[in-house]
Amino acid sequence: MKAVRLYGPSDLRLEEVPKPSAPPGGLLVEVKACAICGSDVRNVASGGSGHGFTLPRTIGHEIAGVIAEVGKSVEGFEVGSRVVLSVSLACGRCRYCLTGKQNLCESKKAISYQYDGGFAEYVAVPEALVRYGGVLPIPDGIDFYEASLTEPFSCALNGQELSKVSTGDTVVIIGAGPVGIMHAILARINGASKIILAELTPERLEKAREIGAADIYVDSSKEDLKEKVLKETNGLGADVVIVAAPSGKAQLQAIDLAAKGGRVNLFGGLPKGQSQITIDSNVIHYRELFVHGTSDSTPVHMKKILDLMGAGRIDARKLISAVLPLENYKEGFELARSGKALKVILTPNGNA
Repeated sequence: MKAVRLYGPSDLRLEEVPKPSAPPGGLLVEVKACAICGSDVRNVASGGSGHGFTLPRTIGHEIAGVIAEVGKSVEGFEVGSRVVLSVSLACGRCRYCLTGKQNLCESKKAISYQYDGGFAEYVAVPEALVRYGGVLPIPDGIDFYEASLTEPFSCALNGQELSKVSTGDTVVIIGAGPVGIMHAILARINGASKIILAELTPERLEKAREIGAADIYVDSSKEDLKEKVLKETNGLGADVVIVAAPSGKAQLQAIDLAAKGGRVNLFGGLPKGQSQITIDSNVIHYRELFVHGTSDSTPVHMKKILDLMGAGRIDARKLISAVLPLENYKEGFELARSGKALKVILTPNGNA
């Protein structure tokens, strides 16, 4: 079968590899769509450095497909069922797993990192992912392209819940890439009364405007974001500030934009070697700010997103900029890297 495999920094190759079988307790899924994540772009650039990669590795983790084979001793799954896959394989035994925070599992492994991923015709689903609830049915009426965006939407939902976005909130989102727009869509669903979306790249901001993701759009390359936020909040600041960009400068600015008692979500991780920032802790102290991060999601978050898609509350197709055959992976990664597209999807087996 065809697979896109990572060998080292910027060394991505389309190869013929043996078709896997369903492992005992696991599944074999025929991949219909696998979206390119920002982390895929970064991992290709770094060769997976610092993330526990074993190379070479078939990458891609935003996967939707059809069950092609059911492994020994697996119950409740049938060949032909349409499914999406979670990313993380949790142990199910550590403190975090036992409190429902499987995304923080002490011995977590992941599809596309320690296990081959979805930029291939087929992906073997390990027993742990099946047991952990990481194989979810796609609701009727949702196509594979839309379903492949379940995982990044679920990460944004985890962040929304941690930030307690709720009715009447003013939410500022820094970064109008795919995940920033997902945050805006979910903030609206969660009842935010005013959503301010800021972005340095005019093309991305215009795409967000076309989607209608926010109420107010700020071109940070030309406008003063703090001035705009204070104007829109009568000088109070935002209830929630979400940094959906890998920028330490944006993280510092987020703390400055939050109202007293506000929640600041450092959603976007910073590049390796550039993750140290210096903050004025007195601002957090005296204004009683709540500053937190967000990492990954759980199958519960994915199920909620699928339910929202199935109910018509999320139209994921608005975020899809291009669908390309697996053979065009170089073009797909260049599009994703350029910032000129939102979500780019690779489809190994023709139209989905």
